[in-house]
Amino acid sequence: METLRGIRAGITEVDRAILSLLSTRMRLVSLIARAKAEQGYPVFDPAREIEVLSIVREEAARRGLPPDLASEIYSVIIRYSRCLQVSCPEKIRIVVYGYGNMARTLASHMSRAGCWVALTGRNMEKAKNVAESIGVEALDEDEALDWADVLLYTIPGPAVPSLLEKHSPRIRESVLVADIASVKKPLVEAVKPIVEKHGFEYASLHPLFGPLDCPAGETIAVVPVRLEHWKERLERLFEGLGLRYEYVDADTHDKVMAANQVLHHAAIEAFKKAYKRLLESLGVNPGLAKLLMTYSLKNTVRLLDRLERLQRVVEEIRSENPYSRQALEALKEVVDEMLREA
Repeated sequence: METLRGIRAGITEVDRAILSLLSTRMRLVSLIARAKAEQGYPVFDPAREIEVLSIVREEAARRGLPPDLASEIYSVIIRYSRCLQVSCPEKIRIVVYGYGNMARTLASHMSRAGCWVALTGRNMEKAKNVAESIGVEALDEDEALDWADVLLYTIPGPAVPSLLEKHSPRIRESVLVADIASVKKPLVEAVKPIVEKHGFEYASLHPLFGPLDCPAGETIAVVPVRLEHWKERLERLFEGLGLRYEYVDADTHDKVMAANQVLHHAAIEAFKKAYKRLLESLGVNPGLAKLLMTYSLKNTVRLLDRLERLQRVVEEIRSENPYSRQALEALKEVVDEMLREA
């Protein structure tokens, strides 16, 4: 009978072989990336990804392995494969104004794709530290405004209009200005007169993801304020970065986000507070409740932890979205109905 040590040694050899094959696969992905860039194909190819997952599920079943295991493993492989394929369709000079988590995510992703990226902001020491950590340049505001083809504000939405007003005399008409605010209607109403006065183009963007190592495959909502000459270039940039995009007007965006963000965040936050109060009122030890967590509750707790790290953004969305109250009232109505039916 084989010893435990011997069996484990065999598993280690198999793991090495798997990693060797994975390394070979990733080298082939790099070749795919070059071919896509040369032939103008987008990074994100949903049909091909579905095909790959279908093939590996069938092959797993044929070999007596759980198809769900194969799907889970290959979903991660596919996500990392997207990251190897991103490319900047042209040498665009992108200035990211800000140095928070989303500034880091977007600047790093665009730099990985081969775009020329620089960070700037009011606090140049912070900008330099973040820029150094992700391998891009830091420029002071004046130099950045002269250098940029794209100026991307990654600061809270309410701060954008006054900063845009300040920068406008320095922004060339050929530049595309954008923000990544989560609430659009009040922001668009404030920046539109500035844009019309100075003549540059402007798109209000909403990345529908938080800080990620590589957001390829994720979606960005696009609210055009003035988007003419830059429209096709922006679409090509998104495709090169592996990002899906969806055009929407500011009012519709905020209505959708009242449901997708305000209501979602409020329901999760309400659960957190109610959960704590209920345990206290029932005299249940929180440590025991944690030991007896269900699988679905563990997933909810992970979501709670993520939202806590984004608390400032969550509060900004709730306070700025013009349809927040309707979202909270809808939640209250449902809870009241549940109480009546209990």
